[in-house]
Amino acid sequence: MLELQELFERLAILCISIFTLYYFSNRNRNIRLHPLLGLISVCTFFMCLVFTKAEYSLGVGFGLFAIFSILRFRTETFTIQTIVFLFVSITLSLLDGLLPIKNLEILLGINISIVVIYLVLNYLEKKSPIVSEKNSIEVISSLDFLQLEEAERKRVLTEKTKLKNFSYNIKTINLNDNIVILKLSH
Repeated sequence: MLELQELFERLAILCISIFTLYYFSNRNRNIRLHPLLGLISVCTFFMCLVFTKAEYSLGVGFGLFAIFSILRFRTETFTIQTIVFLFVSITLSLLDGLLPIKNLEILLGINISIVVIYLVLNYLEKKSPIVSEKNSIEVISSLDFLQLEEAERKRVLTEKTKLKNFSYNIKTINLNDNIVILKLSH
């Protein structure tokens, strides 16, 4: 097991990294990450510590994470930003909890590298109007929309939105209300 001081140092590196990611992920955005998402990485960190000390294999731990992830993430559609944040925070948790490095400067360097790359890519994403989440709208249509050919679908969406250049995907099909919710990116 890790020494108590090393445990706190690793946890501090993780928390600083995660809070930096969280802060820059939420600046000037229409869609905000929930603050409790950061807790996932802290929980992952402590579970990794438990799995390294207990007789369980790491595979059992990853299996549990996979099961809980599937159960949780099937309930709601998440943005790409949220999924990437979760993946990076879990990666940092695993590295900070399990990486057997005697020299914490190396671990800090790895964390800083991941955070800097994340911040640069996040900055570029905000600058690009093509992939920005700010340039999307939702359109509600009847289920009859699904019966149309692709060209006819585009024509119907152009009439409804007055947009000429867009892409769309089906977000939700609600059979109770006989509607389909489409997400248009423009």
